Amino acid sequence: MITRLIIVLALFLPLQVIAWEDETVLSFISQVNPLIQAQKNVSNTFTKPDALTWALRNTSLSGRLGFGGTDFRNEPYTVLGGLQINIPLSSIKEEREQAMKLVSEVKEMDAINGKVIADIVKMRTLEAELVASEVRRKFLKEKAKWIKQRIEKGHSSEMNELWVIGSKLNSEDALIAKVDVLAKTQRYKLAKYAGTEWKVLLAYLEGQVDTLGGEDG
Repeated sequence: MITRLIIVLALFLPLQVIAWEDETVLSFISQVNPLIQAQKNVSNTFTKPDALTWALRNTSLSGRLGFGGTDFRNEPYTVLGGLQINIPLSSIKEEREQAMKLVSEVKEMDAINGKVIADIVKMRTLEAELVASEVRRKFLKEKAKWIKQRIEKGHSSEMNELWVIGSKLNSEDALIAKVDVLAKTQRYKLAKYAGTEWKVLLAYLEGQVDTLGGEDG
């Protein structure tokens, strides 16, 4: 409903109000949000290694020195060496920990995404209010212009109506100023989900850039 209202009334506001896309914001935040990245790093630490990495981690050189020679050599000492493979008994525990870390990562991402979506909805609501207020303001200005023309033609009885419209215009101006401040604050709050990249996201939300990721649209 909010998105439809913005699309229908978009001609009355600058394009930057509807320039940004919800999915783009969500995707960017999921890539740079510090909490999500920290959770991913933890999950990667507990990721089960591939066969080669597992072998390297659990294989060691071993050797021992024995007395006496062999049938083939007459040295007084015999060196026995080889590879020793240690099979960890905690492999099942590690797999369980990995699964738990992955579940924790999903929960963390869902929690952050939920907050981001809620703030996006609030941002869209404020933008819709700005659009609607601008439309009402334009209508009132056109009506005031028409009444002025009638007054100039001798319809002085409509002077009171002109005062009423003027009062409504002042109310709309005050509302626009208030919602605009709230929208800027909400835009900043949404951008802070991007961590150190918050200025990049803020520029996108403000319509200063067309895309995220350093490319121009």
